[in-house]
Amino acid sequence: MAGGVDDLVELAVPRTCGGCGFPRVRWCARCEAALHDVPALIRTTVEVGTDVWTLGRYDGPRRRAVLQLKERGRGDLAVPLGRGLAHALLRLRAWGEFDGAPLVLVPAPTTAWAARRRGGDVVTAVCRAAAGTAAPVCPMVVSPVLRSVGAAESVGLGAAARAANVRGTVRLRGLPETGTVVLIDDVVTTGATLAESVAVLARRGVPVAAAVTLAAA
Repeated sequence: MAGGVDDLVELAVPRTCGGCGFPRVRWCARCEAALHDVPALIRTTVEVGTDVWTLGRYDGPRRRAVLQLKERGRGDLAVPLGRGLAHALLRLRAWGEFDGAPLVLVPAPTTAWAARRRGGDVVTAVCRAAAGTAAPVCPMVVSPVLRSVGAAESVGLGAAARAANVRGTVRLRGLPETGTVVLIDDVVTTGATLAESVAVLARRGVPVAAAVTLAAA
């Protein structure tokens, strides 16, 4: 009984760092620094159709924070993850990877049941936190126009199976706002979901300047 009460208290008022478990702080300075690595250009197993950048490997504080956000109801972690994403996007803009138009952040698709189970679309929440962080420097808007319908669980699947699993399951609910479209996801494994999303947008005449992920598995 005591353990269950502790879990409820932790969800209501987190008492440990979401990145390392350090006590009496929701997010520590060391984990904050870990999210502000220089973004890296990666090659995915499945050809995405645009450049794919990531903030780092899916391990350490980055992995723990994503899991806590998605599976443990730690919605407060969207804010530090958003700050890390904003830092990466501003760095890429400074490098000339994006033109001068406002950035339009399009969250990678999720299923309706996953969003309900997690209390909302967590990637969209991270994107909104990033847009708020970057607002004084660079205007960003969030366009959650993609939805996943009918995709089965992909854990344990190889690249070919993942690509087959998501093929035809990404739906476009409307066109994103005008600007430089950047596709955002939490973790990239093979690139299958990103590739399907880029293809769906392209069929409606929407080019994707780049894909940026919080981590690469």
